[in-house]
Amino acid sequence: MISISSLTFAEEAGDHPDNDQNPHDNSGNDNETGSSDDNNENETDDSVNETDDAFENETEDEIQIMNATLGAEIRLLQLEKAIIKNILKGEMTIAVLKSLEFNTTELESLLADLKAVLEDVEAINASANDSVARFVALKQEARNATKLFKESLHALLDDVTLREIRERVRELVGDELQNYTRRIQNRIRQFNSNQVYRLFGIIGEANMSLLHDYLNGNITLDQLRFQLSKTMNQMNHERQHEMFSELKEERIRNKIHAKESMDDLKHHGNGNGRGESP
Repeated sequence: MISISSLTFAEEAGDHPDNDQNPHDNSGNDNETGSSDDNNENETDDSVNETDDAFENETEDEIQIMNATLGAEIRLLQLEKAIIKNILKGEMTIAVLKSLEFNTTELESLLADLKAVLEDVEAINASANDSVARFVALKQEARNATKLFKESLHALLDDVTLREIRERVRELVGDELQNYTRRIQNRIRQFNSNQVYRLFGIIGEANMSLLHDYLNGNITLDQLRFQLSKTMNQMNHERQHEMFSELKEERIRNKIHAKESMDDLKHHGNGNGRGESP
């Protein structure tokens, strides 16, 4: 069966074909580093432990959908959610440490830095020309602040105590993030529906019933992909080749644009994410 993998989707939780992580771009990823949804919710700890190259590659994947305002909104919301998740964990961890009479001054200072990053992310206009540059810069800042918090925590506690605190905190954080999860999921479905609607334009016919089923949550992204692949496989080989070529060219353009953006940011610097020079 012909694949529609060349069509750029934003992944939903549990739908990532390569799974199990990464708003890759195909992503719903709610990177705890900050970005992409329990989808792709790269946990902060995971992103913090990534090598710099892996982190850059992940970010380059994520920004591929940010050419569209809706795609930028998805990535920014995922980053917000990831940072808020870390802030909640940090606040709860500090509360536990205070009850055990630990000095938490340094941790509180680092948490304040992370809260300042969150305010900057919330202030980004998704349709602005600098939204990608600021996303990349602030995601890096969030990663750095989280890494420092984690290192300071390890200096205070042994591994057993850390695990116990994490378990207590993890049980409390999920409910606080449900609103973000719903907002991200709704935007992801709208983004993917826009992609499918464009595909219908290429195919020359529209299965609106299928699209509505996806938008309403009656079918998953994987099921939508499967049905679209079935439709394309009913076409003659020449038409299939034309469609595949057109979709592949668009995906390649998105990848090139994302790589150029990352290279440009590395070459000229991306500031501090706040619209200022560092």
